[in-house]
Amino acid sequence: MEREALLRLLDEVPGEAFVACKDAIRAGADYVVWDDTVPADQLARSYSRRAQHMAKIGTPMLGGDDAIARLQIAGGRPLRIGEAKVEDPPTHFQLFLTADATRVVACLGIDQR
Repeated sequence: MEREALLRLLDEVPGEAFVACKDAIRAGADYVVWDDTVPADQLARSYSRRAQHMAKIGTPMLGGDDAIARLQIAGGRPLRIGEAKVEDPPTHFQLFLTADATRVVACLGIDQR
């Protein structure tokens, strides 16, 4: 996916994680969007467990609750997964896009410190 196309998609959705991810990608962060899809409800379960673990160990997750809610609402629809990584501050962004990659459904950021 081209950088400008992903930036436009991220710009369509309000939220802290979307803005932070967009800023990171605009600043040159490495990113990828994979072609394979995973059902949204499966992702919701997995990231819900991950969010609980992150909270337990004290690792901040930007937009985690919002992303999980969006994944739950998407139900069984297939979603593509993407990621972006920035070094300063070290953050891993997880992106969830529609199967045709025309919309970003959810986004979250995980502090890597």
